[in-house]
Amino acid sequence: MKIKHKITAVLLCLVTLLSGGVTAFADSSGVIYTAAQVQSLCDGILAFKRSQGGAYDNQSLIDGYLSDNAGSLSEFYIIGLSQYGSYSFKNYERALLSYIGSHNVTSASTREKYALALAASGSTDSYITDTADDAIGGLGLMSLIFGLHILNNGYQSSSYSADSLVSEILSYQLSDGGWAVIGSYGDVDVTAMALQALAPHTGRSDVRYAVDRALSLLNSKQLDSGGFKSMGSENCESAAQVVTALSALGIDAQYDSRFVKSGGSALSAMLSYRNSDGSFAHIGSGYNESATVQAFYAMVAFVRYCRGQSSLYILDNAEGYTVPDKQESRGSSSSGGSSSGGSSGNSTNSGNTSGNGSGGNNSSVSSSSGANNKTNSSGTSSTGGTTATVGTGSKNVTVASEGAKSPTQTQNTAESSDNQSERVKPSYGRSRSSATEDSMSATADTAGKSGPGYKLYAVIGILIAAGLVCLLLFILKKRNKKNDIAVGVIAAVGIVIILITNFETVESHSSTDDTDGEFTVTMSISCDTIKDREKVNSYIPDDGVILDKTEFRASEGDTVYDILMLANKKYGIPIDNTGAQGAAYIAAINYLYEFDYGDLSGWMYRVNGVLPEVGCQSYTVSDGDEIEWLYTTNIGKDF
Repeated sequence: MKIKHKITAVLLCLVTLLSGGVTAFADSSGVIYTAAQVQSLCDGILAFKRSQGGAYDNQSLIDGYLSDNAGSLSEFYIIGLSQYGSYSFKNYERALLSYIGSHNVTSASTREKYALALAASGSTDSYITDTADDAIGGLGLMSLIFGLHILNNGYQSSSYSADSLVSEILSYQLSDGGWAVIGSYGDVDVTAMALQALAPHTGRSDVRYAVDRALSLLNSKQLDSGGFKSMGSENCESAAQVVTALSALGIDAQYDSRFVKSGGSALSAMLSYRNSDGSFAHIGSGYNESATVQAFYAMVAFVRYCRGQSSLYILDNAEGYTVPDKQESRGSSSSGGSSSGGSSGNSTNSGNTSGNGSGGNNSSVSSSSGANNKTNSSGTSSTGGTTATVGTGSKNVTVASEGAKSPTQTQNTAESSDNQSERVKPSYGRSRSSATEDSMSATADTAGKSGPGYKLYAVIGILIAAGLVCLLLFILKKRNKKNDIAVGVIAAVGIVIILITNFETVESHSSTDDTDGEFTVTMSISCDTIKDREKVNSYIPDDGVILDKTEFRASEGDTVYDILMLANKKYGIPIDNTGAQGAAYIAAINYLYEFDYGDLSGWMYRVNGVLPEVGCQSYTVSDGDEIEWLYTTNIGKDF
């Protein structure tokens, strides 16, 4: 009996010590989910959003938080909710129409997003048909894809029929079978989004052929984990887009052998990014709004597929849904797809700037864009005299200490924070709430780091070691109060030492001072593409020049990102890096954010006039390099 008790004690101790780790691996390879379990995870996201918005149920979430953020972060939640349950969207409809009426929305794909959200809310407002008439095709491939979603719901366009729009999208297919917003190689996210729109038209032989080629590409790009990469990093959003596309095509993202690898399926890969609070991470851990909303509607799409319902973007569950009188029949616009089973319909997320289509992950503007991968998370920028890195999850806003400003910077970075915003960018936009000027002490060296850091793991290691020592003493029959106290004191001292010291890697000391550099490079930062447009904040210089062509000393191994951080240090230019460590993604410079001027807007960089095919933290500079950071409104086509 004593041996049995000892074994029981050992097992209980190990369970206690390792229980946290079990949760972390619960969604990894080989896990199979029922539709009810996936629905439960959907409910977990909604519970998380209710806690964010102070709502007590989903209807109050729609009437309150989502309506308050109409036009910025709510649209794809509304589309997903309209296909998930029975709710009233009247309050949201009024809020979105009010937002549209008070804002000059010129981006074609943004207008299409609003039109789809209005359609999902059961609206009969003429904005939907007006958008179908004059926005489709107005901003390249993404406006064609989302325009087709509108026509797939029976609306008519004066420029396109559903069939002609399908043909136009097919003409963008690349030689490898995929689609991309920029570049000559198919991008996972954009390819999946094109499939979502084409899904109702597989009755056409050319569509079936194109779909087969695209599926072969996605199959070849799936990793052993079951997931997918964008901009060199495996992430939640890419898997979400594939799950949504497969569900629209009637393909089981969990069982179809083409999309199940040794490490798991496309579905289990996406769900592996779930956090304990119900939200989702972009990569690693930590709340990310873009990943959360895309995981939400991808799960809605999967549940609808399992139930034999239409796909995410066939909005037949919308309140008061009727086919508009003046449109083509639903049958023609969905010809070829199976009617409402898991095989019909379409659904819906970047590379650098970009186009996110459905919820946001336009990981497309892929490496060839010379930019980075879109992530997201909310955070507030600080303009105090302290160097600060502020954010939640993977987002870091780096603000250098107050002092010398950019040679051409026309705005004082210490002025009022009225135009600074907490930025949550689930897809095309993000919420804009007034940010407070918290002076959180950190350094630019921390930009790009995410997750809990080494201290948490060191503390956990000490606790585990202490537990194992106690276990060993118990087995050896030498455990007593004196020994327990000794172990506790040693563990406590170790934890205190960990908490009060900072250990930094060599990487954390990448160049921040160029006085000892070995060679010279130049860098400029410009947003002259929007200098004649209405300013979204007071930090945008009138001439569009944030930093004139300026010399920096660099050393062997320095990257474009290191030079940008030098500009941050020397001239006080605020930088918002939302990427993970080693994979920086510049979401904003000088408080000018991606998506501020449309769904294809954001920061890109050139070196010697060329858009590199790697992220800024992977491009090593050489003597004489000329670096340009440029704000684009159309993924570089306006340069």
